[in-house]
Amino acid sequence: MKIDRRVSTAHLIYEALRRRILDFTLVPGAPLSQKETAEEFGVSLSPVRDATLRLDGEGLVDIVPQSKTSVSLIDIQHARETHFLRLSLEIQVLRQLAHSVTDVQMAAMRNWVSHQKIDIKTRDISSFKIADNQFHYDYFGYANVAGLWRLIRDRRGHYDRIRGLYLNESSRREVVISEHETIIAALANRDPDAAETAVRTHLGKSLGIVAEIRAQFPDYFL
Repeated sequence: MKIDRRVSTAHLIYEALRRRILDFTLVPGAPLSQKETAEEFGVSLSPVRDATLRLDGEGLVDIVPQSKTSVSLIDIQHARETHFLRLSLEIQVLRQLAHSVTDVQMAAMRNWVSHQKIDIKTRDISSFKIADNQFHYDYFGYANVAGLWRLIRDRRGHYDRIRGLYLNESSRREVVISEHETIIAALANRDPDAAETAVRTHLGKSLGIVAEIRAQFPDYFL
């Protein structure tokens, strides 16, 4: 893989490895060889170590010094804590937006939903997940608190992997679209209570059936 030298090498490797972990190209428990990663990217071990340490800080890899590095198993408690934080923040963001959202912002949110509908037809799960994240990220920006989204991102790896497994079923992706449309309708109606109810329903789905997901993928969890 060619590295763009204009961007931090360690950051690019971190982003690539993080993406592979979240989309299960690297499954929980899989070994992660720093030497092989360095060879793949055509770099020294130093930026790979930096990238791996950052992933370790997010709880996405486990490093045993002088021994091995592996993709961490999914920690349900960690995911629950992240969900609590994210829900608390999104409720406040949407309640604020119910009073301030503009027509242009509403149109952009509807565009992400249209994007997801196309992704369902083309069965592009990866693109669907990207649009899903962008839908939520954008309204943090509209509320002028985009930095809080980055705070969530740095600790949401376990939560995102559970959600990724949840979204494997197409029927669940259809539900996500419906729930996004409900959020948009609440904002269009300038109704903060309806917006709060909509996001509570929306964000609770994956963890609500985490026992079922764990039963399907027992080797992926702590």
